[in-house]
Amino acid sequence: MNQPPTQPPYQLPHQPLSQLPSQLPDFEALHRSVKPEEFETDPLPGWAGLATLFGAPAADRAQVDVGEDGWVAAGVPYDATASSRPGAAEGPRAIRQASLVFSSYLTSLGQWKMLDTRSGRTFRYRAPRVADAGDLHIYPTDTIRTFQAVAAGSRRLSGSAPRLVFLNGDHSTTFPTFAGFRAGRLDRGARRVGFINIDHHFDFGNWSTLHGPLYHGSNSRRISELPGMHPEDIAFVGVGDVTRYDQFRGLLDRGFHVVPGSQILRQGAAAALRPLVEQLGERCDTVYVSLDIDVLDSAVATGTGHVTMGGIDTGHLLDVYEELRALPVEAVDIAEVAPRYDPSGSTAQLAARLLFEFLFRSESAAPDLAPWTDPRQEP
Repeated sequence: MNQPPTQPPYQLPHQPLSQLPSQLPDFEALHRSVKPEEFETDPLPGWAGLATLFGAPAADRAQVDVGEDGWVAAGVPYDATASSRPGAAEGPRAIRQASLVFSSYLTSLGQWKMLDTRSGRTFRYRAPRVADAGDLHIYPTDTIRTFQAVAAGSRRLSGSAPRLVFLNGDHSTTFPTFAGFRAGRLDRGARRVGFINIDHHFDFGNWSTLHGPLYHGSNSRRISELPGMHPEDIAFVGVGDVTRYDQFRGLLDRGFHVVPGSQILRQGAAAALRPLVEQLGERCDTVYVSLDIDVLDSAVATGTGHVTMGGIDTGHLLDVYEELRALPVEAVDIAEVAPRYDPSGSTAQLAARLLFEFLFRSESAAPDLAPWTDPRQEP
């Protein structure tokens, strides 16, 4: 039997010795010719560096100093009240890691006037001081103890920090982070603290057979029950899931603000949120904004425990936060990021980018250039 011809083995292209470097670099001389200080101000790539929020310095929670307008971040890696898919306890670390991609943006972009070509708005990036206070204490099998520790830690941070970012696990943890933040602000003389829940759901449940009164679907109700909280100081933005008709009517009748996701999609964030922003701005000394990442459609943000159908998209969410700049927002959180369901890491990246834009944009102004201005709307 005839054998098929064999292919000759592949060989690397031959390079004449005359074309090779005559000698290797003198690495000893190279490293002796520089000092470590020469590299300290250079940015690191997104996969390198200490995994704090935006590469910020780590801070002692008992002694945090970020000036008069800085932000202090803290994590709450807890998801023991999950009832569908666990994993949100991994969210705070994932968001911190994802945020490192943006840590060099401020250095590279500088203080130039910027144009957002999606919305036409102009702004500048500004870098207030940011510190990462690490994670607050949690007890994975003890919800009550966890909430005590988180509320106490949040209150201590609120008593000294000008503004706070909480990287939360499941949405139940917003109850103690808000309660602690509010107590700290009341200690400092605030009278009324507003709460905005950006979520596909109301989270106004009263009791879970699995978890009792403290779980990821009751945080808004528990917040509304805090002494001195008023329904007209609480808003639900982006809701789009099914709910009991009587509950919805009851919230409206009691004075809670409700801005469904469909209204944002239909009218735009500016028109949909204008009454809410005006009323909370007049009524509240400070505002806490909580984001459940499942307000986004699951086609956009897969890394969360609850599968959302019919949620809003990222552009509308950016617009929502743009409108909220008009309020005295002194605390924000992001909850329910579960990276195990998103191998691409894009959900954590979305969360980190949203925080970056909200924390660091300044001098935001309405469009003044074509094609974003509509001549038909001019007086």
